[in-house]
Amino acid sequence: MIVYLKILAAAIGLLKMTGLFKGECRVRGVSHDAEQVYIDLPVNAETKSKAVQSLFWDSRQSHAVVQAEPDQASDSIVRFKVLKQHTGNLPEIGTPVSLSGWLGSTPEHFGFDHRYHNVTLPNGTTGWLFPNNSDKWVIHVHGRRAGMGETLRNLEQFETFGFNQLTISMATDPKPLGLGSKVSMLGMTEWKEVEAAVRFASLAGAKDIILFGWSQGALISSQFLIQSDNTGLIRGAIFDSPLLDYRTTMAFQAEKGGYDRVLGERVVDAIKSSKLIRLAGYRNVDVDEISLVRDAKLPAVPLLVLYSTNDGHVAIEDVHRFAELNPTVSLVEIPNARHCRLFNEDQNRYQSAISDWLLERQI
Repeated sequence: MIVYLKILAAAIGLLKMTGLFKGECRVRGVSHDAEQVYIDLPVNAETKSKAVQSLFWDSRQSHAVVQAEPDQASDSIVRFKVLKQHTGNLPEIGTPVSLSGWLGSTPEHFGFDHRYHNVTLPNGTTGWLFPNNSDKWVIHVHGRRAGMGETLRNLEQFETFGFNQLTISMATDPKPLGLGSKVSMLGMTEWKEVEAAVRFASLAGAKDIILFGWSQGALISSQFLIQSDNTGLIRGAIFDSPLLDYRTTMAFQAEKGGYDRVLGERVVDAIKSSKLIRLAGYRNVDVDEISLVRDAKLPAVPLLVLYSTNDGHVAIEDVHRFAELNPTVSLVEIPNARHCRLFNEDQNRYQSAISDWLLERQI
């Protein structure tokens, strides 16, 4: 009974889009010298990276940009230098915090203060439009329980190439940017929000569109390519750390947590068919139907997949299976990077991969 309740809780946790953002670890220390602030975090897979990262706390209301100081680490502590503080007060010892690759949450954090507009998309959500004098567009789609800030760190490269850029919020994003929807369909229906963004771009004069999906945003973008009748302007897609299959990913997460992989499989089975899911106010979702590694093939558009075997969040074997099913896939690995922190780990390799792909495909 206890095991089943854990399975049910995990299934609801995937479908539920409300609640606080939990920290991955707790602050061990905060120190200052004449010019610098340091935050000590415990050694784990997430804190070992030497890349510049975002540190969030207070359910993502507080945000700083940090980088590890390897020469000041110990066997149990990693010391992070605070490079920039975007919002909030410094965390105290014991504060739950999490690391991510965002580097900023708003266009202003990246110097785009007067170079974007808020736009309302056909589904009522808000997008940030970065105009350029071109009929080429990139539509950025963020991952699960992330936000438009996740997609901003590589705006400058696409601006240099002359693209208009539109990063979209989802109905499940908090208001006022999203609609505050409390339930995720895990990509089964969210692809229609990408379709709404494509229609917006088309009406604004787009002739060539690239989709750029992050994590679950890659799966959602792929479902648009598979299911929509409005894909004529799509010239290619770029996926960063893509989530391609829930069953393998949940099995991977179960194993990572010290459980049998079968437990992850049972979570997916509960999402698909449990009556208790429906009684709790959620809909069953056949996530195997929207899997991208179970013989589902995308239209023959160029696909660039950026990934790392050190991802730590999604099942990396899915990337290779996805490439086997779709011969237009170009794979580029960024070694050592954690999930959605490929840009942070090796910006030069990341941007070179995108530049080369755009030039080779004449997009």
